[in-house]
Amino acid sequence: MDATVAPAITGGNMLAEDVVLRTTGLTKRYGKRLAVNGLNLDVRRGDVFGLLGPNGSGKSTTLRMVLGLVWPTAGSLSLFGGDHGESDQRRAALRRVGAVVEQPAFYPYLSGRQNLRGVAIFAGLDSSSETHKRVDEALGYVGLSDRADDAYRKYSLGMKQRLGIAAALLTQPELVVLDEPTNGLDPAGMVEVRALIKQLAQRGITVLLASHLLHEVQQVCTRVAIMKEGNLLAQGEVSDLLAAQIGLQLGFDDPAKLQQALAALQSAAGSTPWLRGASLTAPEPGAWIPPGGQLLFVDAPLDQAAGVNALLADAGLYAAELRRREGSLEQYFLALTGDGASASPPPPTSVPSPSTPQQGGAA
Repeated sequence: MDATVAPAITGGNMLAEDVVLRTTGLTKRYGKRLAVNGLNLDVRRGDVFGLLGPNGSGKSTTLRMVLGLVWPTAGSLSLFGGDHGESDQRRAALRRVGAVVEQPAFYPYLSGRQNLRGVAIFAGLDSSSETHKRVDEALGYVGLSDRADDAYRKYSLGMKQRLGIAAALLTQPELVVLDEPTNGLDPAGMVEVRALIKQLAQRGITVLLASHLLHEVQQVCTRVAIMKEGNLLAQGEVSDLLAAQIGLQLGFDDPAKLQQALAALQSAAGSTPWLRGASLTAPEPGAWIPPGGQLLFVDAPLDQAAGVNALLADAGLYAAELRRREGSLEQYFLALTGDGASASPPPPTSVPSPSTPQQGGAA
């Protein structure tokens, strides 16, 4: 697809117009049920911004408020600098947005190209050669040119999702909103959609997506907000959120040795400049589970594995396993919410403080 479909981003410092979406104290209640509670977000131009959290955390409700499908109970929302509460400004802003908020619905016996031409007319585009060209560009952009004349019913789930994204691109949006874009897809379909999201960002389109698949989203998002029960737990650059998790991980074949090693490293932290601390943590899913069910996380540079071994050897302790631990949004979330076994959850990089108390809710 040519450059007209995805406007380019210019460099420079972050200006007011570079904030595509801002919410302040955004709240939604359904009767007594608090779905979204005092949410403060900043989505910047060029972001692949992920709203992350388990089902019922308020992600989809937030997206629907952004798209004007659900009206907030309290708080404010600004899209492209306009006031979402003003109908004229809201309509103008939404014309710059494309969205796939549910499973795309197309006519099963029409081809992908025919379906998109119908969507284009419904979106207000005339049935002209220029519109037909735009449809063909969108099909090419999502990698469906070779299957454009096949019936929609013959598409795989991944292809159907890509056709939905192509439909969202027909109006040449600056912001694309995706709700659970890889939900229900097989691994091949997930790879296809993940690659497409990266391509959208490379073309200068800002992407706002919601997902409960933290590992999947970690591979595509530049910034994230983590939600649970309607509350914002953390917000920031993915690299910053994960920095506190990067270190060394040790396993012991005797729970008593694990506790002794923890005490030895915590004691050495005060006199060893590169050793920032040590704590207990849960093994990642699918990893070796040592006796006692816990591992030792050492907050130290990755190149200090030998130094950690030396400190433990001085205390007569030898690990059964020692390896690098890379950052994981899943582990970060579990530590942050207290659902994991980590003794010291990492501090969130940025948690805006809403004006209302953060209490439980659902979405």
